[in-house]
Amino acid sequence: MSLLSVSDLTIRADEKILVDRLSFDLDEGERIGLIGESGSGKSLTTLAIMGLLPPGLTAEGSIVLDGTEIVGARERTLNRIRGRAAAPVFQEPRTALDPLMRVGAQIAEPLRLRGARGSALKRAVGDLLAQVALADENRISRAFPHE
Repeated sequence: MSLLSVSDLTIRADEKILVDRLSFDLDEGERIGLIGESGSGKSLTTLAIMGLLPPGLTAEGSIVLDGTEIVGARERTLNRIRGRAAAPVFQEPRTALDPLMRVGAQIAEPLRLRGARGSALKRAVGDLLAQVALADENRISRAFPHE
């Protein structure tokens, strides 16, 4: 069984088809690149895989991620696999982070949802900042994204 199996994925906004019957499989350790011009549905596809389509858009077909059917799944089910089986990496740095929240708090939130607390949480945030070669983890953790 594939880690990710997308079958006949169609994404609609009312009656307008934005992604039309896309299918692919991705096994553990494999990577896939979605290539297309602006507005071709690359970002919508990744949002659908995570169960994060904005209101007004619907997904049809099947998306099975780590054994869980995503299309039609409840939020509780989706929250159990987000960040474990897959996580989005948004391409636009100016919109990927909340400009009103400190960087450390934004990094800490998914860790907190997974049970990290106190000094272990603070250490985990610092470790993640260090992994991406950002010097002075304490300063960066307290900074806002524009800083």
